[in-house]
Amino acid sequence: MRNRHPETYNRTLCKTPEPVHHLAMKTNQPVLHGLHHVTAITANAQANLDFYTKTLGLRLVKKTVNQDDVSAYHLFYADAVGSAGSDLTFFDWAGIRPVRVGAGTVAETGLRILGGEASLQEWVKWFDQEGVRHGAIETVSGRPTLPFQDGEGQQLRLIAEATSETEVHPWHGSPVPLSAAIVGLGSVTLAVGNVDATSRFLTDVLGFRNDESDPSLFETGPGGTGAQLRLLGSPQHGQEGAGGVHHVAWRVRDEEELLAWKRHIESHGYRTSGEVERHYFKSLYFRIPGGILFEIATDGPGFAADGEDPEHL
Repeated sequence: MRNRHPETYNRTLCKTPEPVHHLAMKTNQPVLHGLHHVTAITANAQANLDFYTKTLGLRLVKKTVNQDDVSAYHLFYADAVGSAGSDLTFFDWAGIRPVRVGAGTVAETGLRILGGEASLQEWVKWFDQEGVRHGAIETVSGRPTLPFQDGEGQQLRLIAEATSETEVHPWHGSPVPLSAAIVGLGSVTLAVGNVDATSRFLTDVLGFRNDESDPSLFETGPGGTGAQLRLLGSPQHGQEGAGGVHHVAWRVRDEEELLAWKRHIESHGYRTSGEVERHYFKSLYFRIPGGILFEIATDGPGFAADGEDPEHL
């Protein structure tokens, strides 16, 4: 039913981590290769579609239904070919309350662009023309960034890199020069009540590395903007809703790596959903200390699972 609230989604399978009473087995540490996708929440699908395609210039690569609530649309925005690591998706829950950002929620989602600060200046001009709420260009972890919001208050941040070490596929529908277009996801910021507990889980269980020069910054796999998160201490408890994020997903190459993660997390005494078939990828869900929902998802088969070539997604 459409009134199914996100706080119930997967909670029966993936409760906030509670160590079970057995001796954790030592296993080889599997690796998360970076961000796979971020799934957020909207209460207005049409306004959401207009903003993310026309204002931000992302490609709508799929419009499906939420597999756990088939009355709700699920919108997938990405780069030109729907690459893993570029997907920002939305559940459409009409009538849901607005988000209250605080402990247990994702406070901000980063979007990568190339071209450095000059590209951000292009976005400032475009945002001013379109009436998009934004802050000033500021340097975060050595990179120029631009914070802004969508119409529901979704907290977003453009993160500008000079170049990319991996191939990028910007969508030709970008409203700014293609050299400044969004090419993927950047670091996400998690609001948590107990920074120390979450930090230990990230490093000891998930294998994240803590940046010595910036204690709030963690990275995994190859590192870099597309494989980072930040922790933000928050004394206030948050609540999911429109303009907020539902879950954050991290990349693995295939089902073998996914199952290795299942064994690894459970060997540390934490519960998971078990493997879940999502058609475009296979997934594993669990909650980190503080309650934020994480997903681990395979790179394949990707949107080609529907038999379409990238030009006709």
